[in-house]
Amino acid sequence: MQAFDGIRVLDFTHVFAGPFATSQLALMGAEVIKIESPHEPDMMRCDGADEKRNEIGLGLNYLANNQGKKAICLDLGQSEGREIARQLIATADVLVQNYTHGLDRHELGPAQALKINPALIYCSMSGFGSDNPFSGRPAYDAVIQAFSGMMSVNGEPTQEKLRVGPPLIDYGTGAQTAFAIASALYQRSRTGKGQVIDVNMLDAALVMMTPLVLDAIHCGKTGERTGNAQTHHPGHSVYACSDDAIMVGAYTLRQHRSLFDALDLGDLMLDPDQQNYAWLRDNGEKLRQRIQQCLKTETADYWEEYLNSRHVPAARIRDMYEMLQQEQLQRASASQHQRLGDNSLTAPIAAFHYATDGPEFNDYCARHGGDTAEVLGELGISVKQLETLRNSGVI
Repeated sequence: MQAFDGIRVLDFTHVFAGPFATSQLALMGAEVIKIESPHEPDMMRCDGADEKRNEIGLGLNYLANNQGKKAICLDLGQSEGREIARQLIATADVLVQNYTHGLDRHELGPAQALKINPALIYCSMSGFGSDNPFSGRPAYDAVIQAFSGMMSVNGEPTQEKLRVGPPLIDYGTGAQTAFAIASALYQRSRTGKGQVIDVNMLDAALVMMTPLVLDAIHCGKTGERTGNAQTHHPGHSVYACSDDAIMVGAYTLRQHRSLFDALDLGDLMLDPDQQNYAWLRDNGEKLRQRIQQCLKTETADYWEEYLNSRHVPAARIRDMYEMLQQEQLQRASASQHQRLGDNSLTAPIAAFHYATDGPEFNDYCARHGGDTAEVLGELGISVKQLETLRNSGVI
């Protein structure tokens, strides 16, 4: 039995953050019903590198976060659509929504929903939260990267402010949301009461930058960007090798000493009382030059193998596709890559394993509104009523 077997989730979310959160619940056994407008499906249905899949509304960027969910169409702008939503809320354990202005305008906000179902876990996701002047602003990952200051701490000092490539804030927000919902479900198992949860992307971004946030508050300014080099920790930097580049990850004093020993830099093996963090900081640039002189003599693959054998964290900087084609195959039995629907591709689904009944993809992925008749039929809506609702654009 998976952790969320028997849990029903109403998923009023789109793009990445919300669908990723609910997909994590689906992986652990929850029944997730994705609810989209009949007229405006999730934009990710038509997004991804496979154009043929985009044309049928099952784009790769949609598939990754929505596989295993049921999908229905419901026009909340019509009274009949809102009434069906209320009936679904009465059957649900969790409701997740990330509309810019929430569901209150449809009379389906947290107060109304918990009046229908007092045991409901109601989770709202937004860009900026609901208690500040920025509430209600639309947001995407890159917008929050700019607003939160993440772009101001990324990249080299001479570069323009730089966006992080992958949608880290979307996925970080989704992970925070999934954890909040799981915690609320556990809380409900003890109290019998529902819960209202607010999650916002800005706070998620700040949580992801906690060390830098604390330093900025303490110093009264944003720290200087260091790019791939850290002069305060010279062993924790990117270095050029004879053929490629390597990320050396020595951070602690002990790891720096291991690095100096591995590179045969015996003259740097000072008395431990002298070799402190202040010494690393004050001599950072000189130490970087010495390390660089050594590393450029061999290949990145050589240094990766050698340094790790000496307990110094290090990795050649890989091209992502190269890693997926080579190294990923070596750890496939331990990884959480599973097949995407009717596709030969596999996708990463979770970063954890259970000994039994862990995360598992249901390889079904619904077309837009593909499960409307089934789900609404369970509410007692007849075939004739479904046809009437379909003709009026409610479903």
